[in-house]
Amino acid sequence: MPVDPTILEPILLACLDKKPVDFGRVDEAEVTRARAAIKRAAGAKLASFNQPMTRTNFLCGCLDFTRTQLKEHLIAAYGYRHGKTTLVERLHHISGEQRSVAIPPYVQQEIVRHHSQEVDNEVIVFHNHPRTGHEPGWFYVVKALIQDLPIPSSADRGQLQNYALNPLGLVRQFLKQGQVRFYLGESGYVSEFSLPIVTQLLARMNIRRSSRL
Repeated sequence: MPVDPTILEPILLACLDKKPVDFGRVDEAEVTRARAAIKRAAGAKLASFNQPMTRTNFLCGCLDFTRTQLKEHLIAAYGYRHGKTTLVERLHHISGEQRSVAIPPYVQQEIVRHHSQEVDNEVIVFHNHPRTGHEPGWFYVVKALIQDLPIPSSADRGQLQNYALNPLGLVRQFLKQGQVRFYLGESGYVSEFSLPIVTQLLARMNIRRSSRL
């Protein structure tokens, strides 16, 4: 079993995050519509919905689209807060490599622009971790122990800190306004993750403190 804290910390945080999204009541027609939009979007090209789509139907479409993929994909969707859900209006879709997918500058800019434009605006950032069967043996032992929960990496949580736990994001969370929300699809589940890597956070705080001395 691993003892490296850079491996253990993401596993422990995965146990503290929210339970996987419940897809028991999704609308199959909406899921099909989400898959079609993801397929239409390519690179900098945005795909738009004629009618907004609820967050749960959209995330189910993301999971269906990426479930059998052997590469990581990034899907960034833009919409607005509506009661307890998000209504998604348009999206970017980026295809990456087997073990990584980058957020291109134009997606970074659109995340910041859209989120800051209106207080109810929300961004949904989804990406997948494909399982190939070639992961180390301890990984599957851990997955069995935690009921196959998705495990966001340190890099995943680093992006969360950049976009959701910045000053604007923290104020929006406190006031229950629109947020940038991060989701991971893995092992047939989709989970939202909202906790930062503590060691990275402390390191940033020390760097900023040292720069003022």
